[in-house]
Amino acid sequence: MALIGVKLGHLSVERDRRAFLGGLVDLCAQATDAERCTVYVVDRERRELRAEAAHRLGLELQLPFGRGLAGHVAATGETINVPDAYADPRFDSSVDQVSGYRTANILAVPVWDERGDAPVGVIQVLNKRGAAFERTDQMVLERIAAAVAPRLAELSRASSSR
Repeated sequence: MALIGVKLGHLSVERDRRAFLGGLVDLCAQATDAERCTVYVVDRERRELRAEAAHRLGLELQLPFGRGLAGHVAATGETINVPDAYADPRFDSSVDQVSGYRTANILAVPVWDERGDAPVGVIQVLNKRGAAFERTDQMVLERIAAAVAPRLAELSRASSSR
C-alpha cells in the first residue's frame, strides 16, 4: 500500500494527460497483478464511455452505457468482479474478437464525481495472473479510483464539451 501511495502522489502532480493516464493503467495493473488495464472516461452527453488509456489495445474504443461490463458499471455505479467473463451475459466479447486477446476474468470499479452522484469513469483490470480477482484487489482499485477521481472528472467534463 505504501508503494501505491507513492505512485498516486506522483500521478497527482503529473500535468501531461498521456503520462497521467499511462501511469494510471500501469499502477492499476501492477497493484492487482493484472495482465491489462483500461481506463474509461464517461461522456454524459453522449451516454457513452471512451477508453482513454489501455494496455496493448491499438483500438479506439467507445461503449454506450450499459454495454459490456464497463458500460454496466458506468450505468449503475456497481463494482463488478467476474471470475469467468464468458459466463457472464453482460460481457461483450467483440473487443476480444477484434484484438485477438482472450479475457478470462474482470474487475471493474466506478470512479465517482466530486459529490459521489455519478460515475465519471471506470477502471477495468483484466486477467489476474494465476487466479481470479479477490476482495483485496477490489479494495485497492477502489482506493486508486477515489484518489484519481478529481482528474478523471476533469477529463469527463472536457470529453462532454467536445
